[in-house]
Amino acid sequence: MDKPTTTHQRQQLAPIHTAQLWIGPHSNLVQKAILFLQTVFCAQKGCTICITCKHIQEKQHHAIKWYYPERQYTIEQIQDILATVVFKLNQSQHFFFVIQKADFLTPACANRLLKSIEEPPTGYHFLLLAERKEQLLPTIRSRCIIKSFYAPHKIDLHTDLYIYFTNTSSLSPAAFLKTLDQSGINERETTELLDALFIYWTTEYKKAVQKNQEEKITKKRQILTILTHAAKKPPMPGSSKLFWRNLFLQFWQACK
Repeated sequence: MDKPTTTHQRQQLAPIHTAQLWIGPHSNLVQKAILFLQTVFCAQKGCTICITCKHIQEKQHHAIKWYYPERQYTIEQIQDILATVVFKLNQSQHFFFVIQKADFLTPACANRLLKSIEEPPTGYHFLLLAERKEQLLPTIRSRCIIKSFYAPHKIDLHTDLYIYFTNTSSLSPAAFLKTLDQSGINERETTELLDALFIYWTTEYKKAVQKNQEEKITKKRQILTILTHAAKKPPMPGSSKLFWRNLFLQFWQACK
């Protein structure tokens, strides 16, 4: 394993908890994690242009390991973490594990990881990123400092429904209908949730345009068109669930 580099001042990392759980839309969490890690390792506290910041942006910094599940996390991925923490760090060294989509940790993987999160060797830090904290074992959640990056209105406005319309990789009609039936969403909340979705997809569209990603531009423009048409015909009193069923069907077909 490459030897982790020292940070600019050890005391600057002292307030950082060894285990953090961040909750929010995945793409937003990844960008926030990159910015956070740049402030930790960059001598200028996150200038974004130095070689250190660039390595972090490209997920190539040798004192940070990024993990991502194909479908769910595997024991082999957790073993890689456990094989890393056996290396003792000096007092001024720090190493971060970034576990993306931590809500895809299986119970077996979470239990295997638990001791390292609870009592990590000196200098090691865990940053768990998840969209649904309820999907993580309570034993994992209880050992982390939890921070939500959902805007307040998104937390209040049926977070589970919001996720179905922002995470296109795990669309499940059956699961959505079950969540919708339990939601109790009304007409006012429908309008506000539509606004939140429109903001999210507008931001995603702009990102695709900036990167000149033609396929993503077309897909995101299609989604914005669906949301725009839906906003022009809000649900009548008592018909919010029917409105969201129809909207999800259009969204699901657009994301196939």
